[in-house]
This record gives sequence, structure tokens and C-alpha cells, in this order.
Amino acid sequence: MFEKSISKMKLSDLMKATNDFSRENIIGSGRTGTMYKAVLEDGTTLMVKRLQDTQQSEKEFVSEMATVGNVKHRNLVPLLGFCMTKKERLLVYKHMPKGTLHDKLHVVNDVEKPLDWPLRLKIGIRAAKGFAWMHHSCNPRNIHRNISSKCILLDVDYEPKISDFGLARLMNPVDTHLSTFKNGEFGDLGYVAPEYARTLVATPKGDVYSFGVVLLELVTGEKPTSVAKAPESFNGNLVDWISQLSATSKLQDAIDELLVGKGYDSELFPFLNVACNCVLQAPEERPTMFEVYQLLRAIGQRYDFTTEDDVLVLSDSGNADQLELIVARDV
Repeated sequence: MFEKSISKMKLSDLMKATNDFSRENIIGSGRTGTMYKAVLEDGTTLMVKRLQDTQQSEKEFVSEMATVGNVKHRNLVPLLGFCMTKKERLLVYKHMPKGTLHDKLHVVNDVEKPLDWPLRLKIGIRAAKGFAWMHHSCNPRNIHRNISSKCILLDVDYEPKISDFGLARLMNPVDTHLSTFKNGEFGDLGYVAPEYARTLVATPKGDVYSFGVVLLELVTGEKPTSVAKAPESFNGNLVDWISQLSATSKLQDAIDELLVGKGYDSELFPFLNVACNCVLQAPEERPTMFEVYQLLRAIGQRYDFTTEDDVLVLSDSGNADQLELIVARDV
């Protein structure tokens, strides 16, 4: 299974491995379905995504699996296999032992320590690298549509891995269905670009907005839909709060207090500034995902988050949106 590009798996095996999709095995859930921890008889740990409301025929689903299974990048969760029945569509992924970025950022217990700044910066840079590859170098180029801190998983070394790659087409292969936005097609609350309510069209700049919210989570430690540090009278989301602070020249107050004064202050505000540019109201004013990666990479240049074999090749097209990012070891 691990040597092939993608494999078919039996429903009975996956049912047994997830303890019949028990609640105790749930890793996370979202618009596209629920992710379960699965343990095979030989002790191998996997993740199984139980899709909901897929719109494709069996033939189309198998074809899509072949396409998604052949896409390889260091910062994408590897798809290992799938299972298809009349009513079920299951995707099998390599297990990510550190869980979701959302759970690591918004710790609800006193056992785990909050992520320190170098680790947050590493996750931001490497995730940006994966999304930039999707937008600019993947063939075909891919819009994620559902970026959030829940779709960024972490391996044992806290290397970020993007999940739900290619699922936008699985959930709604025909983009002309104008009710898709109302049905949650374009992402989770707090992450959806403001123009989507008007245009109902997914774009790369919409992805940039959603990723900008993730970057805000990393540097502020706040959740996308609620802000613990905001006054009780405030009833907006994280982006609203950031906009309010920016308008009153108090943006510095947004930075997570756990990060301040630890020797990283010169990196925190530039990082926050990149995040703010990503969530600008006008899509044309936001950077491309490639530019986001370059800006973050510059902030983290004193660390070893990027190496000499990250070869960048730019296509001379004259259009910033057509910049191609080629990462030598990932292609």
C-alpha cells in the first residue's frame, strides 16, 4: 500500500480499524466530512476521511482518486488509498501524530504547552510553500477553497501537511451551481473571503484571504470567530478585530502576549503585517500565494526552515498571478 501511488481498500478493514467509526476515534470534522484515526491489525496507524454528500459518480470518483493520489508534495498529506461503496466514500491518508494546527494553537488543557514562535513561523512558512505550489506549480493548478487551521495537519516533527487537497471538485464538480456558497462550499466560518457572498466564485485570492486568517491565528493566538482579548461589547470576528485595531493604530496589541519579549519581536510585527495584507477587503490588493511564501520566507531567513535545494524558478509571463514556484525536491 505504501509503495503504490494509491490503493483500493476494503470497507470491512476500515470499519474494524476505526472501531466502526467510533466517536472516540474522531480526529476532526468539517464541511467535507469527518476524519478518523484508524489502526490496522499490524499496528499501522492511518487516518480515514469519511466524505459526506459527494456529487460524483463511481467512475468520476475513481478517476479523481487517480489524479489526487498522484500529486506528491512535502507539504500535502499523502493519500494512500480509498474505499467506495454505494453509500460510502472513504479516503485513507498517512497518519499525522500531532493532529491539527487548530488544536495545537487553541489548547484547551493545561498539559500541552502553547507553540513557541519559531515553531509557529516554521508552520506558516512551510504551509505557505504548499499552498503556493498548489496555486502556481501543480498541474492542474488547484484552488483549495476550504483553508483553515483545521486543514493543516502536523507530523511528528511539526511539519505542516495540507489536507483536503482536491476535495473541492469531489464535493461539487460542477462550479455553476450557484447555491454552493450557501451550502458552505467556500469554507468554514471566519475564513471565507468577503467577496464570495457576492460573486459565488472561488479564486486564488479567496484562498489567500483564508490563509491570512490562519496567519492571524498563528501570531495572535486567537480563534477566527471569537476574540478573547476583545472588549465584551465587541461582537465581530478575528479579521474585524484586526481591522479595528489597525484603524486606531493599536495593531501591536493583537500580538500574542506569550510571544512578546522572547527575542522574536523583530519578526512578529512583519509577520502580522503579511497576514493583514492577505485579509484586505479588495481581492486585487492581496498578494499572491507565491508572494506570501516569499515574504514569510524572508522573515524566517535566520532559521533553517528553507534550504539551498528550494530552487525557485519564475516564469517570465509579466503577470504576478502567473509566477510559478518550483521546489526541486518536491516535484
